[in-house]
Amino acid sequence: MKPSHYHYAIEDNARSPQEHWLPQLLSGAYKLPGLEGKRGVLFSNSVLEKYIQEEEKHDNFELTSGINRSIRTLSTGEQKKALLSYLLEQNPDFIVLNNPYETLDKASVAVLKQQLITLSKNMSIVFIFNRQDDVLPVITHIITFEKAKLKAMVPIEDYYFKRSEFVFNKDIPPAITTYTNIPEVLVTLKNVNVNYDDRSILKDINWTIKKKEFWHLIGPNGSGKTTILSMIYGNNTKGYGQDVYLFGKKKGSGESVWDIKQRIGYISPSMLELFKRKHTVEQMIISGFFDSIGLYQTPSTEQVNTTAKWMEVLNLSKEKNTSFLKLSPATQRLILIARAMIKHPPLLILDEPLINVDDEGTMLISALINKIAQESETSILFVSHRDEANIYPDFTYELHPSPKGSVGIQK
Repeated sequence: MKPSHYHYAIEDNARSPQEHWLPQLLSGAYKLPGLEGKRGVLFSNSVLEKYIQEEEKHDNFELTSGINRSIRTLSTGEQKKALLSYLLEQNPDFIVLNNPYETLDKASVAVLKQQLITLSKNMSIVFIFNRQDDVLPVITHIITFEKAKLKAMVPIEDYYFKRSEFVFNKDIPPAITTYTNIPEVLVTLKNVNVNYDDRSILKDINWTIKKKEFWHLIGPNGSGKTTILSMIYGNNTKGYGQDVYLFGKKKGSGESVWDIKQRIGYISPSMLELFKRKHTVEQMIISGFFDSIGLYQTPSTEQVNTTAKWMEVLNLSKEKNTSFLKLSPATQRLILIARAMIKHPPLLILDEPLINVDDEGTMLISALINKIAQESETSILFVSHRDEANIYPDFTYELHPSPKGSVGIQK
């Protein structure tokens, strides 16, 4: 018996870039039941960002005309809800959803997922995914491409999802950078409260991070994770005058932001925007010694040798002279982690390192993070908005929003 609607999923990978097949898919050019000759619309973070920029540049409030608010003032979940409503008002024949759950917390994912399941009763859905766990239960077929050519349409029950276990066989290179006067307690937040205008963000946050601890900071969007990170790593003025201690000194007692950042390794997806030039893999990793965007100093022989050992750990020795920009998102994240770790800083902050990475990449990055936790003296602060099954922290600090600001619970 044929389904009333065919619903498709497409694995998002570097082997078949979207720019080859996505425009043709949206125009109904492929011979796929329910899609051939039809008109589709695209739901994605990039489409949402275009509407946000249009609003900022031209005061064009297309997505929020009914609620009289700027799209920037909405939460991530509300922004995506507004985009979905706007697209459906165009009366498309089908909708293509490009990794719709990325950047959403668990509660927002559950709401959107139910909305999409309801939508699937009346419209064909094409779901582009990174993570197998994200695939909607209504999906009937997986489709694959070779560049712009439709390669296969496979019933989902017959499709093989790749599941690989990754092992890094080489030990992490020892530290060649020496840090002095590093206390046992690296970070202390005592009864920290943060308010912006009339909005309460954090309420009585008490948290201590010690040497060689592996922490997972988790919480829904808007719960204050970014605020906490900016108080530790950045120059958030809300941290001054409060009991925030970094490496034994109260924040605002004379240390510079540069002094703090020298002792912290940091990566986030937004860092990728900084690296637009054609730096090689070797240059990217070795620049971690100098905290520079690119390599502008002559490294020592010892620094070059340590970088070579890190490339061996990552199985990237053959890619030594390859442009960083040509590599997959997962490989880029591995290189950024090695760059942040090359000095063995007392604290390594990994802010959403698994966003926009597929299942294979997730396993690979998770394996490296766990390896660093096991083989180094560095404390790790891993930040995410979702549970990650392959990360093994010692402790979890979970933020729970409340009207008076998010409270923290240690597990």
